Amino acid sequence: MLRSASKVTINTGNVLNLIDIKKKAGQNVTEELSESIKLTLTEWGTQNGSPITNGAAHAESSGHSDYVVVSTSAAADEAVVNITRPHDDVHNKMAEEERKNLKIGVKIFINEDSTSALTECLENVFAALRTEHIENVILSYNPDIVHRDDIRDDNNQKNNFNKASPISVNNSNIARMSSTEVEADNEADARKCEAILPGIKTLWAVLEDYVKNGRVQQLGVADVGGGCLRKLHAWALVKPTIAQINLASCCVVPPSLHAFCKANDVQLLTHADPPDLLSVAAAKTLLDAGIGCNNLDWCARYQVHIKCRGVLALKGYVCKATLRNKSY
Repeated sequence: MLRSASKVTINTGNVLNLIDIKKKAGQNVTEELSESIKLTLTEWGTQNGSPITNGAAHAESSGHSDYVVVSTSAAADEAVVNITRPHDDVHNKMAEEERKNLKIGVKIFINEDSTSALTECLENVFAALRTEHIENVILSYNPDIVHRDDIRDDNNQKNNFNKASPISVNNSNIARMSSTEVEADNEADARKCEAILPGIKTLWAVLEDYVKNGRVQQLGVADVGGGCLRKLHAWALVKPTIAQINLASCCVVPPSLHAFCKANDVQLLTHADPPDLLSVAAAKTLLDAGIGCNNLDWCARYQVHIKCRGVLALKGYVCKATLRNKSY
């Protein structure tokens, strides 16, 4: 099936019920996503009678499967294969609690300011969870121009957090920062903001439509400085209420960011998602297996908590990739 596909969407389902994922406690975000994609592709290949070995998908094999595999186009060069895990327990878990007792949070990783790609990503999440609304969506926009020189090997990132958590600000450290350090931070923030803000605005307008239609309740943004968050907040019709910062690459919270969030009731959270998540995950799964793909088009991570107990009931990923060649 992958022989004739130019694009593929992968729905890992609930990764909390994957035994191989559970056995690898302490793995970082990239490892979890990569392992989840590998297991999903392997199970899909096995169930379809076309195991993928070193990237070779044997299309001539035709085994029966209840895996969802759909071609959205008759043209071979436009075919999209949607891969899901049929025995996954997402829908059963969602049905165990009344929807009002569940809180769904989604973080979207995307490197291009494509409104169609963002819409496609969100619609895939709604379909995967079979829900009418999502409590919050966080946008992580990392165009190549921003992180090309800042990509770090994930093995060198020593501060790993398994999930976003409220940030702890050391005011004494901020107080000890020299005026030169504050200015340098502001200059870096300004350069980054100039590069990413136009794209964020393009994507944010799409997210605002979802809020206006009642399908998303809160919006957030990841990895922008205080100055950029201030500009986005002033421009946006639907204001961001969540801001995420990666402490793996920042020893202290930028004072301007902390002050702005406090003054405007924006929740400040930490995360450990690398800016090159889409390219690294693709390299460790598709490209490493001989399938031509250097970068995932987009990826969404969803987490479903039970409100009254704060228990994480579901966690999964929905991703899309464009396949470069058919010579596998």
